[in-house]
Amino acid sequence: MNRFDGILRWAWSVLIVFTLAFALGGCDGDDGKDGLDGADGADGMDGADGAPAPIPDPVEAAIEMAQAESCATCHGGIGDEHQAVYDQYSDASTLALDITNVDVQDGAVAGFDVTLDFSVSLNNAPYIDPAGNGLSLDSTGFYFAEYDAGSGQWLNSAGGFNFGLSNSNISSNGDGTYTLEQNVSVDPRTFASGALMGRIANGKLDIEERQAGKRITMYADNASDFWEFGNINAYTSPANVEGCENCHGAPYFKHGNYPGMVAGTPDFTVCKACHNNSSAGGHPEWQFMVDQPEAWASGTAYTAEQEALYAYDRTLVNDVHMSHAMEFPYPQSMANCNTCHGDVDLVLADENFTVETCKSCHVIEGENAWPALVDEDTGEVIQAAGDYYQPHRPPPVSYLWANAGVDGFEFHNATEDCTNCHKAELDGGFASTFAELHSGYDEYIYDANGDRYADTYTAQIDSVTYDADTDTLTVEYQTSDVDVVPELLVSFYGWDTKDFIVPSHWRDANSNRFEFEPGDDNPLFTADATVLPPNYKTTANLSAFAAEVTADIPTLIESMDVSKIEVTITPYIDVGLDDEITLNGVTATYDLMTSGLIDDYFKGDGAIADYEKCNACHDQLAVTFHSGSGRAGEMTVCRNCHASTNGGSHLEMQSRSIEGYVHAIHSFQDFDLQGGRNPGIFDAFDAVEAKRYDQHIEHAFPYFTALACEACHNEGTYNAPDQSKSMPGLLSDSWMLNTWYEMVPAANGEAAIEKPGGRNIGFVPEYVVGASSKACGGCHRAELINEDKAGDLAAFNAHTDAFGTLVKNDAEDAVLFGIIDKIMTLFE
Repeated sequence: MNRFDGILRWAWSVLIVFTLAFALGGCDGDDGKDGLDGADGADGMDGADGAPAPIPDPVEAAIEMAQAESCATCHGGIGDEHQAVYDQYSDASTLALDITNVDVQDGAVAGFDVTLDFSVSLNNAPYIDPAGNGLSLDSTGFYFAEYDAGSGQWLNSAGGFNFGLSNSNISSNGDGTYTLEQNVSVDPRTFASGALMGRIANGKLDIEERQAGKRITMYADNASDFWEFGNINAYTSPANVEGCENCHGAPYFKHGNYPGMVAGTPDFTVCKACHNNSSAGGHPEWQFMVDQPEAWASGTAYTAEQEALYAYDRTLVNDVHMSHAMEFPYPQSMANCNTCHGDVDLVLADENFTVETCKSCHVIEGENAWPALVDEDTGEVIQAAGDYYQPHRPPPVSYLWANAGVDGFEFHNATEDCTNCHKAELDGGFASTFAELHSGYDEYIYDANGDRYADTYTAQIDSVTYDADTDTLTVEYQTSDVDVVPELLVSFYGWDTKDFIVPSHWRDANSNRFEFEPGDDNPLFTADATVLPPNYKTTANLSAFAAEVTADIPTLIESMDVSKIEVTITPYIDVGLDDEITLNGVTATYDLMTSGLIDDYFKGDGAIADYEKCNACHDQLAVTFHSGSGRAGEMTVCRNCHASTNGGSHLEMQSRSIEGYVHAIHSFQDFDLQGGRNPGIFDAFDAVEAKRYDQHIEHAFPYFTALACEACHNEGTYNAPDQSKSMPGLLSDSWMLNTWYEMVPAANGEAAIEKPGGRNIGFVPEYVVGASSKACGGCHRAELINEDKAGDLAAFNAHTDAFGTLVKNDAEDAVLFGIIDKIMTLFE
């Protein structure tokens, strides 16, 4: 190649590079002008319309949101943890107290010097105080109690002395023995009968914070002992600690930490140190709240007459009777003397018919709180019940006088000696005796002899058969007496759970219920007229049930969504009282797969809760909270009505399921706050109703803590429920009627506006929830509702939504039953 050829090739390369640069990037010189726009092209033809977007079905969308719960993943053993706290209290104590000597000497200056020597052991070894100079336990107390056998009174003669952790009056001897020195004003050596009572406790338990201020303190270890002066057993208690244990659990400690029983002393001796005849009663408000409810609610001060009327001795009988009859929602009738008193004849002796005894249960006036006065002969209402009358509360004495037609006599007043007239004829009496006015037993549970009606009158189921060809169920049953009315209930378990997909007491618009009494015209049942009382034979036509929200019964059976049927007899008898007597229900579980009856299906040995534990506190379950033919018996009896497919009819934001109801009630969520089956029964702006509500929600479970699961449950049945054995359920909505609001005038003459005046919790809709939410949530929601913690309630619901089911229900319950079917199909 010559030099010219090389230059030419170089120039050509440069020209190509510059040309590409201009074409792609332009240059720093002026751009060329744009050309004229071309003419618009013709519009293209319209395309065919697309298919319309699908309209989502709101019910299907809601059902799609539902998912199984994951509660057991994190909280599977939470019930065991609850019970473990209570078990620390109820298990045998590892702490022991031994009072070895009490010496009393005349004081050098005044009074009397008491020297008390005692020892403390822990786990059978001497407890040597870690601080070395005192007694470092969570609670220590020593009290004098004197009994005057002549008057039958307990006296606060020497006073009690209580010591905390750093009290200098207790010194440690360094070997597990201790000495207490105290000067007292009265010489204990002069006691005819008495004792120095001691109690110690350690390991304060972490019970619910909401019980703060309720004088409830519980400890893991408790110990007590006494030093006797004279014969302390000269006194015999007319009540017994076992009666307290029925409701409060064993062992029984008053306030959670004062022993009702100390070995070697009469029952309640420790209590007598404070609750005695020479100390003034400290709770006149107990009588005031029932006697003058409006004045009590408004904070009106006592008049001089009321101060005198409500004054009382701080005896145990006064404080126990008044608190249970006037303050606490006592679950029995106060006429059930036998619950606490072993010998009813002893407490109903004529000498006990005094104004003090009467006032311990009955207030005198009961202003605007009387029951209705009814003419016994005509049944005419002479005087309507007062606005603030509360059923099951002992009626005022003035009402009793008026009802007996003796209120006009001057000698019927709160200052007279009742025993002048009310005593045996042989002793000069002419009026009703104490025992004639009070049998000592609840007349709706016991007869005049003290025998339980439920033991005297019984029912039994003899046979259950199912005919698949005719879709009929035939039940043969009998009662022990022709006067007993046996109500037949038939309910259908869903997916082999404990819950009924079709309960006998169906609560939707369908009026056809699987419930039948002799003489009914329920089209679902046919009674065999050839079988005569007390024997019965009744056939239920399962195909005649007009299903509305579920498939019909034969279809549910064919699909095996229903494979077990519960047959229940709930008997009652009329003995001439205002209501019938509730007797014990009996049940039988029919298995469609085996065509026969099976035992212990969520009852008996398979029961979740123990019916007898309920009766330990309620005596005869359902009597005090269901009138007439209330259903009593195992929890399977209760579930005929308390089905999880219904929201709480008396309790907002709860399920009607028995677990939802019982948990909420025993957490003291109040009934019929707004709406429900009794709209307007509670008015948040009525001072009496509002204060009664505030008082009710602050009560504590009688075992002193709701962590005592086995107060009702059988062992191992109180953890997060098995979803395969417990259907999803429905929670009722919150109740927001006008009484929850106050009208606030707006500024500048504008119209008034509604502003929440009752509470922070706003409207909460009906929700479909899973098994744990309806059961465990019964307690937890109640606590949040009672404390009006709107934010915490919202967080609880959000947690339920994130880790389970929280879906708004529809008016027709299609969402509810769709979710039940979806979730339970997972376990088929």
